[in-house]
Amino acid sequence: MDIVWLKRDVRIRDHAPLALAAKSGGKFLLLFMYEPDQLQHESVHGSHVNFVNEGIANFNERLRSAAGGRNAITTRYGEATEVLDELHRSHTISRLLSHEETGHGVSYARDRRVASWCKTRGIEWVQLSQFGVVRGLRKRGGNVPWFSTWKGNLESFLQMDVEEDPLLGGQALCNLELPDSKGLMGPVELGLVPDRAGDRPNRQSGGESLAVDILSDFLTKRGEKYSGGISSPNSAWTACSRLSPYLAWGQISMRTIWQAAEGRRQASKGKWARSLQAFIVRLQQRSSYCQRFEMRCSQEYLYLFSGWEHLLQGQTILYDDCKLLGDSTEKERVLAFETGQTGYPMVDACMRCLLATGWLNFRMRCMLVSFAVFNLWLDWRSIAGHMARVFLDFDPGIHYPQLQMQAGTTGVDLRCYSVTRQAKDQDPSGEFIRRYVPELACCPTDRIHEPWRIKPPPSGYKTRIVDELKTSKASKTVIAAAQTRLKSGVTDHMTAPPSSSSAGSSNTHDVNLVSTKQENEHPKQSIKQLLQGTARPMQSLVRTSQATDLVEEAWNCPRCTLFNAASCVACAACESPRPVLQPFMANKRAKTEPSSDEIIELD
Repeated sequence: MDIVWLKRDVRIRDHAPLALAAKSGGKFLLLFMYEPDQLQHESVHGSHVNFVNEGIANFNERLRSAAGGRNAITTRYGEATEVLDELHRSHTISRLLSHEETGHGVSYARDRRVASWCKTRGIEWVQLSQFGVVRGLRKRGGNVPWFSTWKGNLESFLQMDVEEDPLLGGQALCNLELPDSKGLMGPVELGLVPDRAGDRPNRQSGGESLAVDILSDFLTKRGEKYSGGISSPNSAWTACSRLSPYLAWGQISMRTIWQAAEGRRQASKGKWARSLQAFIVRLQQRSSYCQRFEMRCSQEYLYLFSGWEHLLQGQTILYDDCKLLGDSTEKERVLAFETGQTGYPMVDACMRCLLATGWLNFRMRCMLVSFAVFNLWLDWRSIAGHMARVFLDFDPGIHYPQLQMQAGTTGVDLRCYSVTRQAKDQDPSGEFIRRYVPELACCPTDRIHEPWRIKPPPSGYKTRIVDELKTSKASKTVIAAAQTRLKSGVTDHMTAPPSSSSAGSSNTHDVNLVSTKQENEHPKQSIKQLLQGTARPMQSLVRTSQATDLVEEAWNCPRCTLFNAASCVACAACESPRPVLQPFMANKRAKTEPSSDEIIELD
């Protein structure tokens, strides 16, 4: 018997493992496992569980009549190898069929256990690509750059025929095994801790049927406003595709979206054509970031430019004198950020929007990370779990690389947003702020973005937890100086992250994530001390390419922040010319204030 293992891919259309099982002519079983070890990961929230359950319910409903009135998907609770072992004893598994997953470290460890389990029992595990990611591809080595190999593979993958009905009109269901099933299990029943077991009251609902309807609506009605409409949280609500949760959880395939969008683009002109081209480019860039994470998945734990890790005091990055943070403690800053109580209206509105809906446009997500890192001086890892839980469309392959990108820890780029300027630019009338920060509902428009200027201040609204101008100036100054040193080839007091080749494996989840004795011997020091040469020297290394891969292999558009292939002379999304590489200057708005979006989460 074949087992089709459903993970982040509960759908019928364009499901290669399902099609493979159906066409074999033999018995097969559709299995979804609620796995305790995966559910305990810091990224899991009740909204994710409920969204996936809605996808399972939609799948079952569509096949119920053909399955004799029973649910087509068998659900089980338990560790993956234990569940498979139980099924193997009762049904004798010949093949395990699934999609490849570019997941976090816990899912990678699970996959290794499953691979070992299959090998020991002589069971073939067939894993098929879902996003065009190439397994085993290395960032360095060989005559062909990884980017070219990945791009060629992606283009072939996207143009393959879509399996419209892998179950052959329901005929294959006569071979479907239907053993005892646990049914749908909710967050509380699964043991999620109380503060993570809740739901988002206004989130999108799950299911492949809804995903198809939203795609159709975007391509026929809303998509024309995509270009130029995705920066403001007001217009982005409808200008963005809103497909990101369905894509992240596999309830619609990337290939289905790409082929539908490309077909519509070819038949369009003017703004429709431009908008759909921008959407398609960002869809492909999404796969690019998954590929980067696949090749260097230590990004979940380690800085790409690991020199910053020596500069932490707890979860605080010591950009300068901690007196600039005022009287707030580290715990208070983290809590204020997570609950939308920072005293900065746009920051608070964005976080409260996420807490209520699980969705926010990409530009505002970037602003939140920027505020946490450059204004609250928090280590990006201190917010990684919370941001994963509030994003309904959480995907490890996108989440961790983008966190590091926006936190400036790649060593080659910096995007420090002025949250007050963003509020004025993207929500000039205060519409979005008033919707999510009712304490400011009666605040005059000319002061709603800076309520601290009102005397007396609005009742019930928090005072500013830090001074934005002072904390951002300190962080931008020291990081800009460090980037200039890195680009010039000077790496004194800077360290480089481990490469996948040096670890002996293309997957760096095997890297020891515990700080070494040598690291622990160094006292915590501010970045300013290091740059001024007044701190105790740390390990000095010859400059490596690890921190500069993004610059050498692709370039970042200063206008829309999209990463383009090294061969491109103009941005594929906004057509801006490729900039001349020059040392970063902290006061240049082009680098600190991106004027558009790179929609990697695929809003």
